[in-house]
Amino acid sequence: MTTTSAPQPTLNFAITAAELKKSIDDIMAEELEVNNKVASLAPEQQTFETVILPMSKVDNAVAGEAHLATNLSYFSPEKDVRDASLEADKAYDAFGIEQGMRVDLYQAVQNVFNKTDLATLDPEDARLLTKTELDFRRSGLALEESKRNELKEIRKKLSELGIDFSKNLNEESSTVHFTKDELENMDDDFLSGLKTEEVDGVQKYILTMRYPDVLPVLKNCKNENTRKIHYIAYESRNKENIAILEEAVKLRRQAAKLLGYPSHAAFILEVKMAKSVEKVQSFLSDLVNRLEPMGEKELERLKNIKRKEKESRGEEFDGHINGWDTAYYLRILLEEEYQVDQQVIKQYFPLSNTVDRMLEIYSKVLGLRFVKVPADKAVVWHPDVQLYECWDDTDTQEFSGYMYLDLHPRENKYSHAACFPLQPSYLKESGERVAPSAAMVANFTKPTADKPSLLKHDEVVTLFHELGHVMHHICSRTKHTRFNGTAVERDFVEAPSQMLENWCFDSQSLKYLSSHYQTGEPIPDEIIDRIVKAKNVNGAMFNLRQLFFGIYDMTLHTSDDEKLDTSALWHTLRKKVSLISSPEGSYGQAAFGHIMGGYDAGYYGYLWSKVFSTDMFYTKFNNNTLSRENGLAYRHKILSRGGSRDGMDLLRDFLEREPSSDAFMKELMSAQ
Repeated sequence: MTTTSAPQPTLNFAITAAELKKSIDDIMAEELEVNNKVASLAPEQQTFETVILPMSKVDNAVAGEAHLATNLSYFSPEKDVRDASLEADKAYDAFGIEQGMRVDLYQAVQNVFNKTDLATLDPEDARLLTKTELDFRRSGLALEESKRNELKEIRKKLSELGIDFSKNLNEESSTVHFTKDELENMDDDFLSGLKTEEVDGVQKYILTMRYPDVLPVLKNCKNENTRKIHYIAYESRNKENIAILEEAVKLRRQAAKLLGYPSHAAFILEVKMAKSVEKVQSFLSDLVNRLEPMGEKELERLKNIKRKEKESRGEEFDGHINGWDTAYYLRILLEEEYQVDQQVIKQYFPLSNTVDRMLEIYSKVLGLRFVKVPADKAVVWHPDVQLYECWDDTDTQEFSGYMYLDLHPRENKYSHAACFPLQPSYLKESGERVAPSAAMVANFTKPTADKPSLLKHDEVVTLFHELGHVMHHICSRTKHTRFNGTAVERDFVEAPSQMLENWCFDSQSLKYLSSHYQTGEPIPDEIIDRIVKAKNVNGAMFNLRQLFFGIYDMTLHTSDDEKLDTSALWHTLRKKVSLISSPEGSYGQAAFGHIMGGYDAGYYGYLWSKVFSTDMFYTKFNNNTLSRENGLAYRHKILSRGGSRDGMDLLRDFLEREPSSDAFMKELMSAQ
């Protein structure tokens, strides 16, 4: 560990695999000891102070070491440490499930819950008690033993089905083969990355159903038949997953009924911001009704582009925009009408300067100060990693936490962009606060000898978004780690960072963020204008497609029809909601990974959080992006609260009214 000017030492990233294993074993032993002690108390001795607080206290005490031990698998450069971390994650997860199924623990918690007047507790303590009791009940511990065992078997089977579904997707290996002529307009860089084979003396390129093969073809290939063949193959993969999905839907329904819920969706939504099936269905149908006329207009615009292109090529226009057409004609629209050239844009966003400017914006808006720790004083997991101290820059000037930035790709590192909480914040019994630590992990290109790392605009958005998650942790001021930072309802977790993405489409902020890597000049106004105008091009059609996924998911998980035809439902809703038909005989639901990967009855959450993030931005920051007054209100009313209150209550408090979808609709209409 290193000593900086901060009053709290950093975490120990110099940990070995053996030390990591011992750490997680010690953590589990410590938690088990507390749980055993709590469960052994006589009923009359069981109170909030003797049951709930000790359980929370041990959770708080071990949280930093536990997060460190289970997250190093994503970014440690040492293979033995990554392997040990993965095993620690599995062991700790299994331990948590086992402890969560203890009847004696549930009885102790239920006893406290039943005899405690919640009004006598601090609001966050009351929420802790309520949520702890609900967790046990949702695990089935209120059921009689036979039903509890039945539920356990159902959940075991569901876990196996989820693994099988995902395995089939990951191992999917079907291919399509095209000649170079059939891949008209595909650039040499793309073609050079493909395998080839010779068929009857003709060289053919082999394309898989992976995004890096499919998306470039759908966006760029001028040959419609090539796009059609590839798209239909893509929409018709993993047929074996249909039966897996249908079995999972049936088992989820059974589990929900066992627990006393009318549907799986009702069970899932109980702990979400939305709370009820009716609220989600109303939200989705309202957006469909409002977006459909705009989507029809966008569809006509794409048809006109297709008509003109077909005439210029001497080909027949079929009168439709098909699934294999949307990305292609949207690209033409963007290039011809908006001239958004990412190769030019990225010259204005060298990574190092952009990070510095971003932190200056966060500093101005949120009242924070960031101090970079010199590399020779920082213990980090790799030399690429930068460490910052975060300090309050308002009245208190207190230490607010540590931020780690791991921004470049390397072998065996997590391949996407994400925020990893490392040390949740909490309040010790003494009243002393343990400050948080969080890492942003990304994979932006490395600098070369003659050029710095340069960011495309969507990468600037990603950087701002993920740093927003880091700020959620850094600004969090909860008593219990249970509610720290992004530990909010799953349909609210993206909203704070989605709100902050809007800075990347604000002319004042883009000017401030940008600096040409050679001249230092800010990005020109005409390029900013194109970026802003292109933001929501075809936005209604994009969101109608999202609504189709959300409605399909919600329909599956509210239906009582034991013989529901998931393919027929897919085709019907796809045409009705997204305005684009599925290819006949296809079965896109077989590759709908979200509803078998943790987003069952939850896909609506993407749009739900987007709507409310837009409402927050336009209410408080539109044309006023550097307002410290509103920024501090955002920090204290949204970020600092973590999950200690319902997300809807936080929104009402910040907006000073009921949340609305009006701003979201208004923004989309501006692109019409």
